[in-house]
Amino acid sequence: MQVFRSTFGRVITVLVGLVMVLALVVFARDFGIASALGSVPLAVLLVYGSAVMFWLPRVEVDDGGVRIVNLIRSHYISWGAIDRVDTRYALAVFVGQKKYTAWGAPAPGRHAAFFATKDQGQHLPDSTYLAGTVRPGDLVTSESGAAAAVIRNRWEKTQGQDLISSVNTAWHFRTIAALITLTLLAALAF
Repeated sequence: MQVFRSTFGRVITVLVGLVMVLALVVFARDFGIASALGSVPLAVLLVYGSAVMFWLPRVEVDDGGVRIVNLIRSHYISWGAIDRVDTRYALAVFVGQKKYTAWGAPAPGRHAAFFATKDQGQHLPDSTYLAGTVRPGDLVTSESGAAAAVIRNRWEKTQGQDLISSVNTAWHFRTIAALITLTLLAALAF
């Protein structure tokens, strides 16, 4: 199985964690440990919230298909169900008219096209090229492009095969419950 995550998202999560630890230490030094302990639920909520938003989302590619893990839901899309893969704003897998967008595989910013080299747009799967060119989101150096290249390669190999077409969606009930609980604890602390 191959897993793709946003590098920027992991950096943001670590920075939020470090800032919250530093804030609690400074708060404890200036106002006492008892006051700092009252701020712990809010700090934990902010760190957990950033982890849910930026660290946990990912794209997993295995022999059966693609799993898009987003904030509160996951979608497992079998190879037979995929109609198209796009990277306009983020990696998106189309099944009929339905679009499944991956929070964990964003397309690069507008400046990525300026710094891209010609070899980053070569040797990509045929379904990548749009009018003979590729979007910045399709470059293999971006999160969306790396995931899209792997998905398109495997998907193109399955063309013509009689595969099961299915999409399974699962809600992340534990994550939702943890966010609600931490929000309530943070609200009660103030």
